Amino acid sequence: MWVRVVRTEARVYQPKRILNKTWAMAAVAMASLSLVACKDSTEAVAETDAGAPALSYDFAAVESNLFAGSWKTEGVVVQRDGKVVYEKYAAGFDPAKRHIMYSASKSIGSALVGVAVADGLLKLEDSVCKYVPAPTGADPTYCDTTIDNLLRMSSGLKWTEGYDDPNTSNVLPMLYGDEADMGEYVARRSRAAKAGEAWSYSSGDSNLLARALRGALAGKDMRVWAKEKFFTPAGISSAIFETDRSGTLVFSSSCFMTTRDMARFGQLYLDDGMNGTTRVLPSSWIKYTSTPAPPVAQPKARVAGIAAGDSGGSYGAAFWLNAATPTAPADTLLYPQAPPDAYSAEGHWGQKIFIIPSRRLIVARVGNDRSPIFDPGPMVGAAVAAVDAADAAAAAKGGAK
Repeated sequence: MWVRVVRTEARVYQPKRILNKTWAMAAVAMASLSLVACKDSTEAVAETDAGAPALSYDFAAVESNLFAGSWKTEGVVVQRDGKVVYEKYAAGFDPAKRHIMYSASKSIGSALVGVAVADGLLKLEDSVCKYVPAPTGADPTYCDTTIDNLLRMSSGLKWTEGYDDPNTSNVLPMLYGDEADMGEYVARRSRAAKAGEAWSYSSGDSNLLARALRGALAGKDMRVWAKEKFFTPAGISSAIFETDRSGTLVFSSSCFMTTRDMARFGQLYLDDGMNGTTRVLPSSWIKYTSTPAPPVAQPKARVAGIAAGDSGGSYGAAFWLNAATPTAPADTLLYPQAPPDAYSAEGHWGQKIFIIPSRRLIVARVGNDRSPIFDPGPMVGAAVAAVDAADAAAAAKGGAK
């Protein structure tokens, strides 16, 4: 049951960029809504199976971290064993309001590719040239890049992800310039390393991957296909994916979803690709997703200010991994407060979906933390501590989890 309602100050969410007319109209409508505090907040929820003692969760530490300090949290959903055990929103946000996921969209794109691989539309070892022929000006070795390389951020195509200097950035002209076909823009990049040999975070890799999927669909509308083959079977009803002007989904950063549906997305991975009795993704895809990319498969010491993947943690197939190996030393974890098996979809300004198999736990959080950058470690640590305490209390009473 809901045991406490907390209202927080009103904030208005302003998206980073509107890329198409459909969403622009929706955004105007959303902005016109009056801001009201949501009553879906709880500090502790008791959940139990028949015959087992109730598990009583205390999420006060999670709430304090997210809402009582300086973080600009706009919504959070915690799920245990597929059930929502904690949910809270800032004023102006509620369970029905979509939020831009920014780079957490990459993980949604990875899932769509997983569906296509399962259906035989493309293969991980395929050259990207099979679906996106080399454009004029492409590097002579462009076709060495595979679908697997793009998923694992190891295409080797030269890319500058920075958002500060438009003179050196590649991501700014791709997203905000006059590029009708973002994937083709990426395909024209020169080569910085051999395909598969080096890891480098690249929104370009994600959008070239999206363009390859569009090529594999051979003229099918990507949005219609994604809804039919993934979102509906997964029980995700709120997803809106923007496209570039060529009709390609913008995998890099442009999926919108409610916080509850973000948690449902995480649950799909926690449940080995199943939504209830419906198989949405192959079990093998879940394993592939959470397996470190070869260039970052060894533990590296965590260094402040150095990008994950280059220090601490690892990277799978468009998901961040807390550890490079199950036995990685604590000082190499991306988030020391989280279990080594945790992995996550992460986006700009605090959009997070944490999947923690060892605790049967999902934590989805949205926000607008521009400076300083949101640190999700304490949030995840507090959520893990809450479920561990509930399990310990139940065990002390002689009951099973």
